[in-house]
Amino acid sequence: MEKRSVIVTGGGQGIGKAIVQHWLAEGWHVAAFDKDAQALAELKREMAHARLLTVTCDVGREAAVTRSMKRTAAWMTKAGIGGIDLLVSNAGIADPVTGPIEKLSLAAWRGYQDSHVTGAFLMTRACVPMLRKTGGSIILVASTRALQAEADTETYSAAKGALLGLTHSLAVSLGPAIRVNAVLP
Repeated sequence: MEKRSVIVTGGGQGIGKAIVQHWLAEGWHVAAFDKDAQALAELKREMAHARLLTVTCDVGREAAVTRSMKRTAAWMTKAGIGGIDLLVSNAGIADPVTGPIEKLSLAAWRGYQDSHVTGAFLMTRACVPMLRKTGGSIILVASTRALQAEADTETYSAAKGALLGLTHSLAVSLGPAIRVNAVLP
């Protein structure tokens, strides 16, 4: 079987953890990136496997993404993997409710945008050269809240809406060589 690989951001818990479990079950090599080192340690204990790499990474920070991608590339080389076949950009602050807009801090706003949108941008930028070689795919995990918001979710809704715009633009820019889609759980 050809060695296939995927990077899953936000892979330590929730939807990301389920995505990691799925691809491991399919026989793929999986690099799970997450900001939460404890969640990654639990994932590693639960799913101890040579095809799983856990990487503590704040995907909203350029230096962290660069470091993490170097570590992942070294792991892939050692495992005899030719490149990345799939990027699942799932990382982001999960709690959508931030309270009334008039009480929302700029730091909170930026935290959501960095974790969702900047993280997707940085990871995509880092993965595209390898995805071009493999003819791979990108999946950005947005949300139905991008289309139908609830009260006091401006930061989350705006970030998920931005991911839809990014998906459309990337699909046009990178396709057909690299397929780009969004899912909206």
